[in-house]
Amino acid sequence: MPDETAIQNLKEKYGTVLKLTSADELTTTYCKKPSFNTFLNYQNIYKDNPHEAILFLFKECVLDQENYDDEFMLSAGNSIVAMIKKDSEFTIDATPQKDEFKKSAALIRQAFQVDPYQLSMDEFYKLLEEALWLQKHNEKRMENTIMTAFAQTFSN
Repeated sequence: MPDETAIQNLKEKYGTVLKLTSADELTTTYCKKPSFNTFLNYQNIYKDNPHEAILFLFKECVLDQENYDDEFMLSAGNSIVAMIKKDSEFTIDATPQKDEFKKSAALIRQAFQVDPYQLSMDEFYKLLEEALWLQKHNEKRMENTIMTAFAQTFSN
């Protein structure tokens, strides 16, 4: 178990650090939130083998190299998926369609000029929410501009 200094260093390096503990409280580990790219890989694996996908997600996120039993890894992996769902204000499926993620990534890339595949999932959803707001705001401005142009055109 890392001390407070080690945990603080992990937080500085990875941002959010999750402490996951088994139900019997005998096993504890620290995990980072998955990147968008890791979550896409999880999705691809999930289609063929959900069990393997959850293990993959856990192994990608765990911050130490200890050996854990499958039951703990599955439970921790499911907890990570649950946290990803909670990070989003949108109601999302744990296995949304790949196209939905690609559209979201394109929207984030266009709005903020960042690589969405390198973002953690919570940051991805924050930026997606902001990008959707910007898109809606720009559409309203365009709508108002067009209405003004029509009004001026037809009033003359």
